[in-house]
Amino acid sequence: MSVDIKKVAEKAGVSIATVSRVFSNSDLVRQPTKDKVLKVSKELNYIPNPIARSLSRQLTDTIGVVLPDLVGEFFMDIIHGIDEEAYKQNWFVLVSSSHSKRNILETLIEFMGSGRVDGVILMVPQIDERIHEIIRRSKRPIVLINAGGDTNSSANFKIDNFQGAYNIVEHLIKKHNYKKVGLVEGPKDNYDAIDRSNGYLKALQKYGLNKNGSMITTGDFSVESGYHGFKKLISNKVKPDAVFMANDMMAVGAYQAAKEMDIRIPENIAVVGFDDIYLSQFLHPRLTTVHVPIVELGSKSVIHLLEMVSNKKKKNKPFTEILPTSLVIGRSCGCK
Repeated sequence: MSVDIKKVAEKAGVSIATVSRVFSNSDLVRQPTKDKVLKVSKELNYIPNPIARSLSRQLTDTIGVVLPDLVGEFFMDIIHGIDEEAYKQNWFVLVSSSHSKRNILETLIEFMGSGRVDGVILMVPQIDERIHEIIRRSKRPIVLINAGGDTNSSANFKIDNFQGAYNIVEHLIKKHNYKKVGLVEGPKDNYDAIDRSNGYLKALQKYGLNKNGSMITTGDFSVESGYHGFKKLISNKVKPDAVFMANDMMAVGAYQAAKEMDIRIPENIAVVGFDDIYLSQFLHPRLTTVHVPIVELGSKSVIHLLEMVSNKKKKNKPFTEILPTSLVIGRSCGCK
């Protein structure tokens, strides 16, 4: 026979509202009372009804997540960080991505109008006026991840792409004295890619190395584009002695191309990446890369969103947090 909330309240000597607050993680219940209610609930095998609880609170207990893609370790780690934190807070996660038949704007509008989520975590390379207008008008809170453009009315959690790129290129120049550092950059309209390219250029400028257009080519963060980008730089008359691949997936492509061309890393050319994805540690030699706190990025966005859902933070109050990166030194740059 199922046990209802009334029986739990009677045995624990508290009100039904107090039991409800305990299972809603309310701060209004003192810890001794909370412990007592949880102990009684366990003894009675009471399982709260999440549907009834959400209806009484007029919440769905669900977070919507909109990503540009669901393929690749970077996005998997973002989802992992979001889901892990949501689980701790007893919330569910509904994930969607943009693709050829449904862009980010359409996905966001669907989430906002469906009533299936209480807030949305949005990862978008660039905030345009249409998305900005949805954020301004939305009754549900929205938290941005790595968004570029005008984010002055939003909460935005970002990676310090510029400094990370600067640091790893500086390592190539200062530590190893490379003079011809090439770049396979990401998409031209991608916020992360732009910042990483600017960090690369700033490092060249600081150490008196002129920008050489033939040393830069554009990819799309995929393994295939890294493969072709690396081959293109190697085919130049003036060849680089080191290459900064703007993400680790493109670095994987560079390793494939080097193997085909019988080019040894780092003896013939140094290769470095960005993101420190799980796969990078299994490349041989171990890839030197920039560690990005991807899981923490997802976790922090959930915490901030739920604080807005519970009105602990204002919905449209500007907030930006830039998470620092760090270098992971392998042998691919020439370090022993």
